[in-house]
Amino acid sequence: GASVMVYQLGYLEFLGLEALAPAGGSLFWISPSVALAVLVGLGLDYDIFLMDSVMEHWQSGKDGKSAVVTSLDQAGTIISAAGIIMFLAFGALLASTTPVLNQIGFMLCVGVLLDCFVTTKVTIPCLMALVPDDANFWPLKQSATRELAIGREPSFGLEGIGQPPGFRRSLSWKWKYGVALEHLGHTI
Repeated sequence: GASVMVYQLGYLEFLGLEALAPAGGSLFWISPSVALAVLVGLGLDYDIFLMDSVMEHWQSGKDGKSAVVTSLDQAGTIISAAGIIMFLAFGALLASTTPVLNQIGFMLCVGVLLDCFVTTKVTIPCLMALVPDDANFWPLKQSATRELAIGREPSFGLEGIGQPPGFRRSLSWKWKYGVALEHLGHTI
């Protein structure tokens, strides 16, 4: 949307910057493709960083909302710094005389700012805080998968901590994970 406003409709043409001027009245076909691929990868990186922190706090005994707040407090500054660094790096593409690089740079700059300061800092934490603790699902670590493969009941937590508060097993672990293990060639 912002790229169309700048490069097709000329909303920032009054600034007199060649990098933000319409180039032929349309976007180059490759610009959104490249920008999307880079932004999805970068956005997942920031989100995984936040989610890993939330999972660690949740497994150490905090409820869902407290884990989200603590994780955002700890990881938020790092995510912001990384986003600003990437904004500056992608902004260097705006210094190019090639219009397609200008468009890609603009899309990446806008996308990184939206991802770092809106999606990762506001949208995802708010949605996670709304999810009840009983509905949270955190994937098994490899050690738990190995324990399941040899037929032992896994411990769902960090070493020595045990199960998180509110953790309920509605079904036996053999029934839940047995199908997946049999698919991998293991029998229970």
